[in-house]
Amino acid sequence: MLIPALTFAAILIPFAGVIALLHNKQYSENSVRLMMTSIGCLIMNIASFIMQTADSEPEAGVAIRFVYLGNALFYYFFLTFLISYLRLKIPQVILTLWAAFEIGVSIIHWSTSARELFIGHYYFVRNETFHVFTAQIANQSPIYNTRNIILLCLLTGLLTYTVIVMARNKLVSERHNLGRLAGAQFIVIGALAVDTFADPGIDIMPMLCALSLLSVVISMMTDSFFGVTDSGHEWIFKQMENPYIITDSQYGYLDANAHAKALFPALERLHQNERIPDEVYVLFTASTTHFSVGEEAFERKVTELKRHSSLVGYGLLLEDDTEQQKYVRLLGSYNSRLQSEVEEKTQHIRKVQDSIITGMASVIESRDNSTGGHIRRTSTVVRVFAEELEEDPERMEQLGLTHQFLQAVAKAAPLHDLGKIAINDTILRKPGKFTDEEYAEMKKHPAEGARVLAEILNEVDDEEFVRIAINIANFHHERYDGKGYPAQRSGEEIPIEARIMALADVFDALVSKRCYKNAFTFDDAFRIIREGLGTQFDPVLGKLFLECRERLEKTYADLNSGEAAQPSPACS
Repeated sequence: MLIPALTFAAILIPFAGVIALLHNKQYSENSVRLMMTSIGCLIMNIASFIMQTADSEPEAGVAIRFVYLGNALFYYFFLTFLISYLRLKIPQVILTLWAAFEIGVSIIHWSTSARELFIGHYYFVRNETFHVFTAQIANQSPIYNTRNIILLCLLTGLLTYTVIVMARNKLVSERHNLGRLAGAQFIVIGALAVDTFADPGIDIMPMLCALSLLSVVISMMTDSFFGVTDSGHEWIFKQMENPYIITDSQYGYLDANAHAKALFPALERLHQNERIPDEVYVLFTASTTHFSVGEEAFERKVTELKRHSSLVGYGLLLEDDTEQQKYVRLLGSYNSRLQSEVEEKTQHIRKVQDSIITGMASVIESRDNSTGGHIRRTSTVVRVFAEELEEDPERMEQLGLTHQFLQAVAKAAPLHDLGKIAINDTILRKPGKFTDEEYAEMKKHPAEGARVLAEILNEVDDEEFVRIAINIANFHHERYDGKGYPAQRSGEEIPIEARIMALADVFDALVSKRCYKNAFTFDDAFRIIREGLGTQFDPVLGKLFLECRERLEKTYADLNSGEAAQPSPACS
């Protein structure tokens, strides 16, 4: 009873393989092929056990038919599993013809007349040594051995290739798997050779086929046979419409679908575990989510593939995002045009505001016969002073000034005397010295200017400019020593923009001809300002202002040449 006992034990091996595959929920193409291999081996061994323990030839005859059915299933799915696992490309037509051939051989075994014609005559004898039924074939057809020889050649070639791939492979787990498959192939080759060229007296093929699966089944039961590729299939095959690539933990190439290979043709030429190209590596490791490849846009998703909490590889999925990115670019282009139009409109509004501001200042100046061109010149003086300051960024930082601030001061400068709109024309146009009462009335113009500006600039969005303009109008007649007007502020209590304006206002008043005085020379003007540092003027700003002398003299020379044809301010 030794042989039946061994056969019964052999039944347990493929049965355990099927259970392990179901338990591990392995449903990739490779796992299905391996499951069908195990089922074929299971059928073959169960039928062999029934035949060996049969009580009659008819019972043994039925069993032998199932032996050959299991045999056909085992070899077809075992070989297709090996071909797929080793990434070999076999034309589908060959696999289809082979499947048809195996189905035909199985059908022949079920028909007595066909079996007699194509296989040979079966008869059963009881082996007295092992006390089992065995099948013998008389007048054996060459078809049977031809099939076995073809299978021997295929398996020998696959075994050779498996050994070569195993030697090249750098991933330890994959080398172990390939080693187990090589061992399984070696046992199957031995079983085929014995069945084809020797006559052991009993059919040991089913037991040897089961033995070949033993190491694979043990690996499946310990959940370590299926490598990175199969671990990723459950996740990746759900996304078949998009390109996907699987690598090992060192970014060695393992698998990619047709979409990925079409997108990156270099993948077609890669061997297993060979380093992926840089253009693909970037997609695995980059921090950005969206990529463009040619005219196509993709959103990348990378997943870690793990086995027993250990990282074994990576899966990269590229979701087609082309249409979405086109929409985003179109929206971005629209937003850019809209922003450009808004900026253009804003610039236009600012120009209109500037024109209104300048116009308002000009109206005031036209009422004051003594100050022709004063508004334009003071604004120019402020700009010259700003240019001098900006040549020394460290000094700008010490003073807490910025380019934008100085530009706003220059822009607001024409409004410094806007309050004169509230002064009586009789006082404003008086050619001589003011009386005490007239001077007291004139001193009201800074506060009045601040009030008017607060009202007319109420709708202007630039809050900093509004603040600067109001401060300049209100405090440009304040003195550093606190003896100015209207609020008698002193030192840094006076806003810095007003301290700058005070220098420009007084300087232009000194070097310009008025109806009640002649123009001072530049020497006298700069001497007066120097003498007023710390009393009338901010000593720090005043010192810096004095350093502008060369620029200011050139500026006034240019201004005077331009005003040569203009009449002098009239005094009435």
